Amino acid sequence: MNKFLNKNYFLISVISTVILFLSFNYIIQKVNFNFGIDFTSNKTFTLSQGTKRVIDEIEEPLKINFIYSRNLSKNIPIIQNYANQVQGLLNRYSDLSSGKIELNFIEPEPYSDDEDYVNRYGVQGFPIDQEGSKVYFGLIASNTTDDIETVAFFDPSKAGTLEKQITDIVYKLNRSKKPMIGFLSWVDTAPPMMPNNQLGQGEYTILEELSYFYDFEFLDTDLESFKNIDLLVVYHPSNITDKTEYAIEQFILNGGKTVIFLDPFFEKNDHSNKTSNLENVLKTININYNTNIILDGAQATRLQTQQNISDNTSLQTLLKLNWPEVRGQYINQSEDIGNGLSLIRLVSAGGLSPLNEESGISYTPIISSSEVTMDLPMKEVHDPIKLINNFKPTGITYDFGVKLSGKTSSNFNDFEFKNENHIDSSKDISVVLFSDADFIRNAFWARIQKFLDTNVIEATSDNGSLVTNVFDSMTGYDDFIDLRNKEAPFRPFVVVQKLQAEAEQKYLGQEQQLQTQLDETLAKIQNLSGGRDAETVDLSDKQLMELANFQLEVEKKRQQLREVRRNLSKDIDTLANQINIMNTFLIPILLILLMFIVPRQLGIKKRKSKP
Repeated sequence: MNKFLNKNYFLISVISTVILFLSFNYIIQKVNFNFGIDFTSNKTFTLSQGTKRVIDEIEEPLKINFIYSRNLSKNIPIIQNYANQVQGLLNRYSDLSSGKIELNFIEPEPYSDDEDYVNRYGVQGFPIDQEGSKVYFGLIASNTTDDIETVAFFDPSKAGTLEKQITDIVYKLNRSKKPMIGFLSWVDTAPPMMPNNQLGQGEYTILEELSYFYDFEFLDTDLESFKNIDLLVVYHPSNITDKTEYAIEQFILNGGKTVIFLDPFFEKNDHSNKTSNLENVLKTININYNTNIILDGAQATRLQTQQNISDNTSLQTLLKLNWPEVRGQYINQSEDIGNGLSLIRLVSAGGLSPLNEESGISYTPIISSSEVTMDLPMKEVHDPIKLINNFKPTGITYDFGVKLSGKTSSNFNDFEFKNENHIDSSKDISVVLFSDADFIRNAFWARIQKFLDTNVIEATSDNGSLVTNVFDSMTGYDDFIDLRNKEAPFRPFVVVQKLQAEAEQKYLGQEQQLQTQLDETLAKIQNLSGGRDAETVDLSDKQLMELANFQLEVEKKRQQLREVRRNLSKDIDTLANQINIMNTFLIPILLILLMFIVPRQLGIKKRKSKP
């Protein structure tokens, strides 16, 4: 028997490992264990300090009803698995709350009182068959004053934001007084009114999202002082009066927390005042503001074009040099505001830098350009092809967002309308300044989709998270930042992007040059033909030879482009296959090796220890 075991030791180890591996996976799928090790880079499955702080600060009991049609969803694995995750997370909230969160589970039966209850509070059933059966998968939460918060339906595609979603609900039900945001804007940010007297989808969904956590007061741009405000937001100040600018400066000097969005060219079509102006305040806070448009060759946005759609040889990509996509090392990860963010998309931004290096103001970049930059007036930026051809980097690095603190002095000491309590020298100031105002508009960071009767935000960049981080940081809720950063929506495949960038860099210029030569040749032919069809034009032998050679060159380049596309797809597919193989076989192989080597080594040691 022992000889048999020794001879077939490896085979028995492999079979045992496979059985254990399959059994372990089966148990994990069927049983909801509320523990685990989180290997994700942004700790998606670990409760953040922000969540723990929100739970610790619960003053009065909360009641949470988890609504889930467990039996009806047995054949819907995606909902079943996500429901286990939701339930496990809710259990952790309840456990950490020391009895302040009462957690109940409701499974609505058709035509029951429970179904009437969940429908009454807006939890929506998802129809699964022609008989009208509905799967309910939502949440109803309430506090002692009968405030209600609901989740109509947990969307499995938003699993990365689950903790934020639940924590937001607990936070809203527990917090009696919200911080007051004074929003001073020269742009109409209100959503449009539809013909049916309903509000349409506005361009500033980020403000609607923040309104759950902050009270907003939209201020008149002629105000001469600001009172009872926890945070002042100055948005695209154009045609600003001296009195209002003085009021902003005095608020800052008095220690008032302030966020400023400037813009050298505001790209909203129906807004006529394109350029921000805050000259005196910028001197006070020691900022040099380059009102030219900053072109960034290393972080340019790649736009899909509509050219050559019928010709699959074209890369169909256009570099938008004046729309930087700030990534990686150009986002200050050492600052809480930028920590965890991976992509900020800007639109025709200006450049920021210190005005005087010897100032007492601390200047901290948040988002910056690369060194591959060039600045131009907006009137020279409209033609993207011309920008690419004439791009000559200067090697200057600009900042697009900065954080300012320290002491400074007023730039309005000689102002004739000074207040009686005029502040000459400041307390410690607290200002965050951006050189772009467009980037918080929906078009540049979010897609809004309808799911059942609610709007679902699909973020395409971290712009919204950046603004939220700024608000949280400046109103004293820094712990929320690590929670919100878990939802950072853009996690790029760096290797794939590098392959695409190399292909575009190599062939995009050649393609554009060929297109220009082709247009010039066709124009010459048109001139020779006098407007007649090319087939009826008598061309010289030299002209025919030139045209034939050029057509051969075009076909050759198009063949090269096709080859690049094929190689690019091949490299991406190879990379994907390697990742799938590692995910599928790496852990079982490691387990087999461990089960084969460790017992064998132990056995050898035991034998050696015998006399």
